Amino acid sequence: MPGIRRFDPALALLVALLPACDGFEHPALGADAERQLSTARHFESTLLTRARATQPLAPELVLAAGYLERQRLGLGSPFRLLDYALQDPRLSAETRRLLGWALLVRTLEGRGYEVDPAALDRVRAGGAWSGSGAGRHHLRLIEGAVAEARDPRAGELAVRLAYALAAAEWSVAGRARLLAGEAAALLRDRELARIDARRLLRAAQSQGADALDLAQQWRAERRFLVEQPPLAPLPLESERDALELAPRLAATIRALGPRLAGAPPARGTKPGSTLLGPLLARQLAAAADSFNAPAQAPVIVAVNVHQRELLEAAGLSGREQAARERFAAGVGNEEQFVAQRSVLAHNSPGASQVLAAITLWAAVSLRTYAQEDVWFPGFGGPSARELQDRFGLASVSFDARVPAAWRPYHRRRLAQALADLQRVLPSLDLRGLRVRFGEARGRGATLALHDPRRRTVYFPPATAAGTIAHEIAHDLDWQVALRRYRVRGDYGTDRATRRARDRLAVSLRELSGRALVPPAPGDTTAPLHSRRPAEVFARNLDWFVVAALAREGWTNGYLSSVQDDLLTGYGTVTAPDVTGIAGAALVAILDEVAPVYPGTRRWFLESYGTGRVMAPYDLIRRVLGSGRADPEAGTEPGNRSVARGFSPLAAGLAANLRFAMVERARDAALA
Repeated sequence: MPGIRRFDPALALLVALLPACDGFEHPALGADAERQLSTARHFESTLLTRARATQPLAPELVLAAGYLERQRLGLGSPFRLLDYALQDPRLSAETRRLLGWALLVRTLEGRGYEVDPAALDRVRAGGAWSGSGAGRHHLRLIEGAVAEARDPRAGELAVRLAYALAAAEWSVAGRARLLAGEAAALLRDRELARIDARRLLRAAQSQGADALDLAQQWRAERRFLVEQPPLAPLPLESERDALELAPRLAATIRALGPRLAGAPPARGTKPGSTLLGPLLARQLAAAADSFNAPAQAPVIVAVNVHQRELLEAAGLSGREQAARERFAAGVGNEEQFVAQRSVLAHNSPGASQVLAAITLWAAVSLRTYAQEDVWFPGFGGPSARELQDRFGLASVSFDARVPAAWRPYHRRRLAQALADLQRVLPSLDLRGLRVRFGEARGRGATLALHDPRRRTVYFPPATAAGTIAHEIAHDLDWQVALRRYRVRGDYGTDRATRRARDRLAVSLRELSGRALVPPAPGDTTAPLHSRRPAEVFARNLDWFVVAALAREGWTNGYLSSVQDDLLTGYGTVTAPDVTGIAGAALVAILDEVAPVYPGTRRWFLESYGTGRVMAPYDLIRRVLGSGRADPEAGTEPGNRSVARGFSPLAAGLAANLRFAMVERARDAALA
């Protein structure tokens, strides 16, 4: 859709309909800011009223409504969305500013990051199984913990700890800690964004600056709290607050189970809510398709993970099946997602729960894009030659199917990712590596792939984001095989493990905590990724890169999808073990294959080595022994009698003892 610069009668009418400014007061703000905020609220209200009407809207207003829906669902930082809105070439200058202020006022009032309770129905407290409507009870509990905490990050941490405790005693399903953690992450972001909005408006007033211009400046300077890396450490007092609150929350969760088990199932969930009426949703879908913005991996992976559940539900009518198939095939980026999601919500009421799960996954995954700079089709990027000269790459090429308009975007994101990678791996040498944006032939569906025989990294445009750190780790491994063992087409970690007495093999075993199984030479059988040395090394290096960047206040969603020790992305990364053995082993490997700065080395050993000071989540894992079992994978903790085989009274007493252990360990750690 071409940029709209001419006079738009529909927009002029909409602006003329805005009532006089009234009723929205913030004593700390100046009169000019109050007028801007009031005008924005009325613009939003009038726009959304028309968005639900049956008459077509002007293209600009359709796009503006799409931005408001993205902000409502929490698809990325609201200040990132604001930055995009202010530079969208399809919008006139007047619409950009009205929309920017509307996004700001919604953020200020906490009207964003909405979590659909249906996404938490899968928490399954006690006997209340999926579909019972239990999610609204859990959401209320999580919202209260986050909103009422002195620091929203402390409330989020308390929720994580509480659901880890509850999962350990099997009063909720094992997957509950991840679902609750995802919801808490979004609700925490909502509160941080509100704080940011207040800070921004006050700073604009004191400086006599325009708040929207200042927002763009703050983004460039990484000053927004909501856009800081989730791995950034918490203040000690916030950790203390979380550790005080977590056992009480866990006891509340435990008591929730019997209540829900005896309650009748909730009535059928209404279709996924949306700000967009049926007609406007279809208009937005057409506009997004015609604009042809690049694909976004967090959105695509969220849909793909739930695709089977979405498409293979029993008892679907032909119309519903077709609507679901259109959704699965038509989603490639945020704008397409909110449009197609709204279309599906209107056409397939039975999809509400899976749609809630997809939306939660997508919103959480997009948090890694918080510091992303703005890019639209038509914006530039470095040339292939510039990338080759800067990083020593042998080539940067594209499959013919990759749209020409997307190529500057992918080259730009590649350049940013490699530059960030070199910040933490100064000895990294990429000379001779080939980068191909496209699918690797004959290798099946993968997020990305490093081919050691051709020394080529394949980045499918739809899923490349979040994989670069992992794939470059494989290339570093390839270089080890060449330097250390004088072989091409293999990985040094695999070869070292075949030599059981190799010093590198010893460190790799400590890195994984179990026996590793490298593929045998000539064996065409697909290796078991979880126990392959090359994969273990790549996963751990992925974590190292994210943690080292977070230490500097940086995050890069194209480099890695990892956020923290619970939200580890859509790859296979796991947080270092609580003993610190894996962290020390990784540093020993890096000392051999890719030395890092002394300060970075020292910091990582202090944070993740054997002398580490445990963070609260580590404390829970250590006390409960959850590092030796994985409830999410279907295994049970060693103390299964807490959940099964004991009377309710005995189980409750056992759980109280476990909570007391946590409290004693907390007091000792904080003493």
